[in-house]
Amino acid sequence: MIKYRSPSQQSQYVIWALTFTIFIFTTFWSVLFFEYIDPDSYLWKQFEQVEIIEPRLVAEGVLEHLFNAVLFSAFLSISIYFVLKHLFIKVSQRGLPEGFYTQNSWLDVDDKYLVLIQADELVFFKFERKVAKRLQIEYQHGETIDALIALAEPHEVQRIPFDEINELVSDHNSDIFYVKHHGVRHKVVFINQAVKAHALELVQLLLPEELAYHRNERTKFKAALPFLTAFIGLVIFAMTVDMVLIRYLFSLTALFIAMPKLFSSYMDPKVTETWSHNEVST
Repeated sequence: MIKYRSPSQQSQYVIWALTFTIFIFTTFWSVLFFEYIDPDSYLWKQFEQVEIIEPRLVAEGVLEHLFNAVLFSAFLSISIYFVLKHLFIKVSQRGLPEGFYTQNSWLDVDDKYLVLIQADELVFFKFERKVAKRLQIEYQHGETIDALIALAEPHEVQRIPFDEINELVSDHNSDIFYVKHHGVRHKVVFINQAVKAHALELVQLLLPEELAYHRNERTKFKAALPFLTAFIGLVIFAMTVDMVLIRYLFSLTALFIAMPKLFSSYMDPKVTETWSHNEVST
C-alpha cells in the first residue's frame, strides 16, 4: 500500500473534478444565455407560442448556441485549470514531500524518475508508468537500492562515477540539473526544486575537486526577454488568425503559459550554478 502520496497525486483529481464541474455548469447556463439574447431562438418562440416552427431551423439555432457555449465554457474551464495548476506548482515546489526522498535517494512519481547515490556512482533512471505504483510502494517501505533498480528497464539505468563527471549545471528555479559525462549531457529530474536542492547538497560534495564552481546571476530584463518575445509573438498571431479554435489556443498559451513565466522570470531572475573545468562566460 502507498504510504505517502505526492502533492500532485493529492490534488490532480480535485482539480480535474472542479474543472469538469465548471465546464458543465457554464455550458448549461451559456446555452440559456445565448438563447435568451437571440430573439429568433427556440426559447423565445416558445414564449411567444408560435405554432409553426421549422424543426431544421430550430436544430441549427440550438446547435449554434451550443457550439458557442461549449467554446466559451472550454476557454473558461481551461483557464481555471491552468490557474489552479500554476498555483499548485508554486506551492508544491517549496517543501520536501515525505516519502519521496532519503539521505541518498530521490523519487519523482510525476516525471517517473528515480535518482540514487550508490557507492561512488550517481545512478538514475526513468521508469515506466506500469511499474510506478509498485516502485513507489517498495521505495516507501525501505526496499533495497538493487531491488528498486531491478524494476527499471536495463537500458534506462544510467551509472556515472562521480570522478568521471565533467560538468554539472543547475538553475535555481528548476527541478532538473544536468551532468556531462564523456561529452554526453544527461538530464537528472526531481519531483520539485526543494528536493533537487536537497540532492545537490550531497552531490556537489562528491564531485571531482578539479571542477570549479561558477554562479551566473541574470538581470531581470535579460531573464524575462525570451518570454516577453514569446508572449508578444503569440498575441500577434492570435490577433491575426481567422480560425476561432486556433485563436483560443494561442490566447490560452499566451495568457497561462507565457505570461506567468514572464512575470516569474522578471520577479525571480534565473541563477545558474555550474561546476566545470572551463570558465563560464557571464
